[in-house]
Amino acid sequence: MKKIAIILMLMAGAAHAQDAAPSADPVDHQIVVIGEKLKTWKGGVTKENGRLMCRTKESTGDKQLDAIRCGGMLTCIKPLEPRIDKLMSSDASRLEKRDKFNAMLAGTKPCLDEYEDAAIARLAAERTKS
Repeated sequence: MKKIAIILMLMAGAAHAQDAAPSADPVDHQIVVIGEKLKTWKGGVTKENGRLMCRTKESTGDKQLDAIRCGGMLTCIKPLEPRIDKLMSSDASRLEKRDKFNAMLAGTKPCLDEYEDAAIARLAAERTKS
């Protein structure tokens, strides 16, 4: 089966909870720490054998954080899969495909932000319970 590589480099500076000022609250502090570590993650989504998969190119060094990024990407890109498949199998030039693909992905940022905010908050609360 034809392998269609779909690479999405997440915007380095997710400008939500990660950029908050340090706080005396241990959960808030943990949210900032997690956000800073997530800025180092690089990866993308690829389609192999008909299945969307997340690939980490540069890990945060923390599997739970890497999973947050991949989970968000897979969750938010999955609804676009039929449109992406149609685009990638079209006769459009490589440049046109890239531009149209990037335009599709721009709409996933609110979903990614919402997914990450919730996942980071859960992980921060879990890590401060110890």
